[in-house]
Order: sequence, then C-alpha cells, then structure tokens
Amino acid sequence: MGWMMKVRNGGRLGVWGRWCTATALALMLAACQTPQPKGLTPHQQQVLRAQGFEPAEQGWELQMPGKLLFEFDSSVLGESARTKVTELARALMKEGIDRLRVEGYTDDRGSDAYNLRLSLRRAQAVADVLMEAGLPRQNVEVKGLGSASPVVSGNAAENRRVAIVVPLL
Repeated sequence: MGWMMKVRNGGRLGVWGRWCTATALALMLAACQTPQPKGLTPHQQQVLRAQGFEPAEQGWELQMPGKLLFEFDSSVLGESARTKVTELARALMKEGIDRLRVEGYTDDRGSDAYNLRLSLRRAQAVADVLMEAGLPRQNVEVKGLGSASPVVSGNAAENRRVAIVVPLL
C-alpha cells in the first residue's frame, strides 16, 4: 500500500501519487501549447497578392497577366518569361514559400493526347526555371492538363499557358 496516497501522514503523496500528479501536469501543459498554424501567414498572402496570385479552390493561383503564354505548338519559354519566373521563385522563397504546382495548358487545336504531352512540356519548362532559381525539386509538382479549363472561349492564344499554384496544406 506504499504506492497509494497517504492522507493520514500529513497529506503526503506516495510515489504513485507523485507520478500521477506529474503526468497530469505534463498533459495539461501539452494541451496548452499553441499548435503551428497551417496554411500561409497574412504576410505570405500579401506577397502572393503582390505577385499576382489570387486565392483559388486548391490554393493560390497565378492569374492573368501572370500566366505564361506560349506560341502555337511550342513549349519554349522566352527570355522575358524566364526572367519573370526566376524573380517570382526568388520572391516566394524569400517568404518561405517553396512548394508549388505547375499546371500546363493548351488551346483546343490538335488531339487530346498530343495536347496532354504539349501541356506537360510547357509545365516542365517553367518548373525547370523554378528549380534553377533554387526551389527544391521535390517541392515542385508538374501537371499537364491539355485543353481542359480554357480561360477564354474562342481565344486560343490565352489558353496556351502555364498556371503556378501554391497549394493549400
């Protein structure tokens, strides 16, 4: 019975009582700790807005005029677009944003299979520049979505693009 609380001996706690008290205190302290916030800080959201991103269903998406446009049947990123992507990558990394999804799109000309391959090449061209600028390769997801989700009906040039998405956590 030495492990039980002894009330008769001046209210002293035995070994078991001290252990229970210490465990209860530890659990209460753990419950009081503030969990790390998920998602982006208000400052990071401000930086994204300044770069042209807007909140979307699956994260923050770079909208027009931030979308990167391509010539017909091309996945070549021009020098000015390369510079813009490099500057974007550096600005995001400076704020601790280093996880991105790059989505390539095409217009509706050509077969679905060809457009899927072309859209993937477009997304990969942008992802390569992001990684050259310092984003970790394992944090850049690349998707080719073909002619899905046109931004403008009847305007093929506007749909030859890559969207950059900061996904929700």
